[in-house]
Amino acid sequence: MREQDWREQVKTLLGRAERLEPGEAKVMALEEAARLADAHGDVPLAFEVRDALIDAATFGGFPDRALVAFAWCRGQQQRDPERFSPEQLLWKQKWVVGRLDEFPHISRKQIEGALDDVEQCFAKAGAGQRALLKLRYQAARDMGDDALAESLWARWVETPRDHLTDCRACELDDELDHHIDQGEYEVVLRKARPLLEGRSTCAEVPHLTLGSVLYPLFKLGQLEHARDSHLRGYALVQRNREFLATVGEHLEFLTLTANVEWGLKLFERHLGWALEHASHRDRFTFHSAALAFMERVLAEGRERVELSLPRTFALYSSEGAYETRALRGWLSSQAEGIAAKFDARNGTNRFHKLLARARRLNDEVVPFPIHASSL
Repeated sequence: MREQDWREQVKTLLGRAERLEPGEAKVMALEEAARLADAHGDVPLAFEVRDALIDAATFGGFPDRALVAFAWCRGQQQRDPERFSPEQLLWKQKWVVGRLDEFPHISRKQIEGALDDVEQCFAKAGAGQRALLKLRYQAARDMGDDALAESLWARWVETPRDHLTDCRACELDDELDHHIDQGEYEVVLRKARPLLEGRSTCAEVPHLTLGSVLYPLFKLGQLEHARDSHLRGYALVQRNREFLATVGEHLEFLTLTANVEWGLKLFERHLGWALEHASHRDRFTFHSAALAFMERVLAEGRERVELSLPRTFALYSSEGAYETRALRGWLSSQAEGIAAKFDARNGTNRFHKLLARARRLNDEVVPFPIHASSL
């Protein structure tokens, strides 16, 4: 292929990717462009393409492919720091390293090494500790190291902001997790207010926030507000697999309010994402919420359900008829298997505690009908 031809092809692929919505087609276009640049030995162009690929994969629900692209770019930076300054990828380094703990095959030692690399790179860039402390706090929390997480939380929120600190909307949204863990539901709603009212937004906020506040709103008895947050939030996340865990939060809310028919639609629409998603943590969140939901379906006497599920599903039925107990059993085994892998890696029981919480959700049900025919 002549140089002009392959460069035009790369340009075409980049243009196509720019026009596409977040998702696999966008990621695949950029991966093909990267392969062309690699095949013709154009390292700077391959770096540029992968820089865009990290964005597309991160915000399109393919964190594993973002990790591969980032590792390639980081390797180039380490081999030739004059040509590829580490500062070029500092923001993306946060995105990628912040998701390493979602993969149970990545060891704690490897995660700690990646966090140390962030610390070194950020120090060279003249940044403070705030962004790093948030990453360390989130890793400790996700792995169930409660004492360390509490210590890092206190340091994170007190450390001054700097040029590599996440935007205020993202930081506020991330702060909610701590208060939800503590059962401080009124604090959650107070802190979330500027996000929910649109006074502070970002690429994934309020999308994530509207899922996070559902349980606090439910526990505070603000069911109408919770219904509105569900309808508004689900509309924002329903087409992007990056929000699989948030869809799980919406399914949990439908369980708590006994909205079985609407919940069956969500399960049907998004099980395919859970079957394919690389993030074990996001899959766990969805599967455990779906497990609680199937318990609700059974509690309402629905022993069989009619669903159109992916052919790749282990229990796939061409007739679309499923035994609810069989679905519950499959979801239980999936959630249990993922929890076991995480807890073995982490050396804690965090994921089994989360699974136990999901199994108890049906004790909290307060029926509250939701009409969502337009979604």
